[in-house]
Amino acid sequence: MVELQELFNIEYGNSLDLNKLVQKSDGVNFVSRTAKNNGVSAKVKELAGIRKMSKGSITVSLGGSVLEAFLQCDEYYTGYHIYCLTPKDGIAMSDEVKLYYCACIRANKYRYSYGRQANRTLKNLLVPNLDQIPEWVSGVDLAIYKGIDKPKKETKEANLPDLSKTIRIEEIFDIKNGIAASGLKEKDKAFKNSIMYVRPAATQARTLRSYIAKSSVPEDKIFPKGSLFVSTNGEGSHSYSYVSTDEFVPNSDVSVLTPKREMSTEEKLFYAKCITANRYLFSYGRKPKGNKLKSIKIPKLEGKDIDKVISYINSLPYSSNIE
Repeated sequence: MVELQELFNIEYGNSLDLNKLVQKSDGVNFVSRTAKNNGVSAKVKELAGIRKMSKGSITVSLGGSVLEAFLQCDEYYTGYHIYCLTPKDGIAMSDEVKLYYCACIRANKYRYSYGRQANRTLKNLLVPNLDQIPEWVSGVDLAIYKGIDKPKKETKEANLPDLSKTIRIEEIFDIKNGIAASGLKEKDKAFKNSIMYVRPAATQARTLRSYIAKSSVPEDKIFPKGSLFVSTNGEGSHSYSYVSTDEFVPNSDVSVLTPKREMSTEEKLFYAKCITANRYLFSYGRKPKGNKLKSIKIPKLEGKDIDKVISYINSLPYSSNIE
């Protein structure tokens, strides 16, 4: 193990205030302390006399979403409390290796709870030396991710239809609740004939609670890939809705919505967003369970409106991955 500063030159970014910049759709990436979108929170108009940070460098958030580390593939500006890391002279690093070090940096997030920031200590973080990097890192094929952010359909205009007509969830979906964890043997990693056991969460990645044996649950509690499910409990998790990327079993605080008619993945993604937008209805301890979930109103789609929604979803970035 070596200190991070032995491998990288570590410097502050531009420390710019986004509110004072002009946003531009085809401008320069602006990296902030967000944990989303590779740290890029906006695109801004190029600034005369302000150095753009080099592509191929690593950005690390020192506060906020502390120790979120990303490899930047384009030149960029930064907001406050962002360190930029470039390999020291004479040290050659592939993108695969840089991404490995991003993961190593994030693995230290637990050290910065209770509002602690990493301004002074980042340079001293211990990470594996170059000769200690696992062999599998060099074998990662990043080419499979090329174009992952592209839309499924290139179009100049793709607009949503009139969404003023609404319908209750129970009118177009059958609702089934999950099962409690009591009596289930949960494991952290997948095993032979296992299945994901999901829970409420504010992000889809965090809905994975554990893995359980498929044989330990009734068949009617196993739902296929592409199912729409809703978090029905948790102060910071309720109402978040997702479309599953694999088969799963929901826990007792998750409900699965099965369409009463044929429904494309694009429609399900649209309705997931609509359901999540109802979070504000369930503050002060109220939860979207039972009749409250059934009565949530969502846009009524029929005829050409369905086609418009599908076209709109397929025009968004990353929609090329929709199956």
